[in-house]
Amino acid sequence: MITALTIIHLIIALVLIVTVLLQNGKQQGLSGAISGGAETFFGKNKGKTVDALLKKVTAVVAILFIISSVSLAYLASKPADTVETTQVTETQNVTPTQTTAE
Repeated sequence: MITALTIIHLIIALVLIVTVLLQNGKQQGLSGAISGGAETFFGKNKGKTVDALLKKVTAVVAILFIISSVSLAYLASKPADTVETTQVTETQNVTPTQTTAE
């Protein structure tokens, strides 16, 4: 179970990295930030731009990343026998070998 959750966590992390890297940078300065905000607020395609879609996808993937992180931390804090129950059907009798000191 932990292995499957770890693989899912890694996939979510990679998707989060890709979505963050695909977004535009905010290096336009203060005037660009103000005019960009006004265009987004008063624009015709307010919620249909690629940037808006990437922001929504990033938010959803970030929430999934947090949930999987907390789940992995919770499962890691439990003892190993309660997380993955493995039963040994055969017991081995090990007899210690004696060595003689000369």
